Amino acid sequence: MKYIFLLLLIGSYLLAFSVNLMPSIKHPDSNIDILNSLVTILFMVLLLTYSKKGSRILKTFSMFGVISGVIVFVITTFEHDMIGNGILDVIASIQYPFYLIFITPLFGGNILFDLSYGSYSLLMSLFYGAVFVLLKKN
Repeated sequence: MKYIFLLLLIGSYLLAFSVNLMPSIKHPDSNIDILNSLVTILFMVLLLTYSKKGSRILKTFSMFGVISGVIVFVITTFEHDMIGNGILDVIASIQYPFYLIFITPLFGGNILFDLSYGSYSLLMSLFYGAVFVLLKKN
C-alpha cells in the first residue's frame, strides 16, 4: 500500500510538471488556467498527505525545495539589479534546474497571486517548509 501511494505521488508530480511546464517558462506571456491549478492542488494534497507517513526521500526533497525557492528568489533579485555582469550570469544559470524541478510542478497556484517567478518561488519555499515541518513531527 505504501508503494501505491508513492507511485501516486510520483505520477501527480509528473502530471503537474508536464502541465505547468510551458506556463512556468512563458510567464507572464502564457495564461494559467484551471487545469494548471487542479494538477497543482492534486500534487500539493498528495505531498502533504504523504508527508504524514514520513519518508527520508521526501524529507530531502522538501529540504531542497526550501533551499531552491530561496536560491531562485535571491538570484532573480540580484539579476534584475546587476544585469550584464558576467559572473552573475554564470551564477544565474544555477537557478534554472532548481526552478524546473521544484517550482514548476507548483506553478498552477500562481493563478491566485500572479507574482513574478522569483517571488512565487519564495512563496513555494514556504510550502516546502511546511511539508518539512510535518515530516519532522513524524
